[in-house]
Amino acid sequence: MKRLKEKIVVYKTPVLYSGSSIIKAFASIIVSFVIAKYVSPEDLGLWTTISLALTYSVFLQGGIINGLNLELPYAYGKGNKEEAEKLAAVSQTYIIVVSILVLSIGVGINFFYPFQEAKVKWGVLAITFMICFTFYQSYLLSTFRSNDAFLKLSYIQLVDAIVNIGTLILIIYYAYYGMIVKATVVIFIYVILLHIFRPIKVRFYWNKNIFKNLLKVGFPIFGLAYLELITSTIDKVWIIKFSDLNNVGLYSFGLYSLTMVTLFSSSIASYIYPRMTYNYGANNNKVLLWKYVKKVTIIVFITLLPVVVIGYFALPYIIQTFFPNYILSTKVMQILLIAGLFKGAVIGVNVLWSIKKWKYMIIYQLSYSLLYAGFTYLFFILLNKTIEGIAIGVLLANVSSVILGLLLSYIGTHK
Repeated sequence: MKRLKEKIVVYKTPVLYSGSSIIKAFASIIVSFVIAKYVSPEDLGLWTTISLALTYSVFLQGGIINGLNLELPYAYGKGNKEEAEKLAAVSQTYIIVVSILVLSIGVGINFFYPFQEAKVKWGVLAITFMICFTFYQSYLLSTFRSNDAFLKLSYIQLVDAIVNIGTLILIIYYAYYGMIVKATVVIFIYVILLHIFRPIKVRFYWNKNIFKNLLKVGFPIFGLAYLELITSTIDKVWIIKFSDLNNVGLYSFGLYSLTMVTLFSSSIASYIYPRMTYNYGANNNKVLLWKYVKKVTIIVFITLLPVVVIGYFALPYIIQTFFPNYILSTKVMQILLIAGLFKGAVIGVNVLWSIKKWKYMIIYQLSYSLLYAGFTYLFFILLNKTIEGIAIGVLLANVSSVILGLLLSYIGTHK
């Protein structure tokens, strides 16, 4: 009985966190399909295009959050609580100041720029608020590092899932406008909850040396991650440049399958990355981390495989029956579903950040970015500029990344 209680204590947090992540992911899946039911491909394509601003705006963070993600758990691993709180305070100050600047510029543009379409005008305003909320969310999530903090985060994710489902009424009644209002409301409530239950409560504080250190540590990580982030939008850029908003919408619907599969693995990654960094700071054992990487990779792959297989054969019927406006997305969604399996399986490569093997991470990120951009463009052209060609390129890039990621992770933890 005593051993059972000890196991419950040990596994309670990861099990609850994984469970809440799955529920949150499931809620996102429902939302995605409701959007497809009530929002036209052209309107979805417009919102997808506007939302690219959310991706590109991340450069304003300058690597501070990336530095905090690495240095904060490392400081706690060494038992230096005072240093950890200073790191958090400086990061918080920077992120809030940048968010205020973004808000001022976005609202100014919305009021003074002569937009030709109301949908674009209100879409720009919505994405402005979302950028600000996302910045602060990134900071807050980086402070959830202990088991107790992850336990709180698990409950917050459950509430977020409920809010996500509860606000679907906006899409059902107001289509495009309901979608952008809903997106803003959901992230606002999520950030409010993260703020209320944040594990590190610090005031505004500025220290030039700490800021420089965070920038020094975080910018190389950020630069490579940002390159990958920008590259991950290149598929949509090819379609925007060579096709139309309708095809952007059809492809965006297809992307739901990749997003659905990787939601689970992304949630797991947000848990294991700080844990790997914490363990490395505590015992300095790289080989032990490789065992951790293997275990996580196998678990993620085995967990996602049946989901992908079932989804692949069920998608044609589901789309034809419930989403006839997106029937041209069927093949794309099937291909990207398989791509999600491989994208999810590569999360263990984060170990290279934990042990600060910059050279190997640079090789991985640059290679993945080149493969992604190259394969998507190549097959887009070869298959007569069809969205199926883009999807095949995404699949091949992610298959290659798994092989390369595991190889580099092994080398990095054994040298």
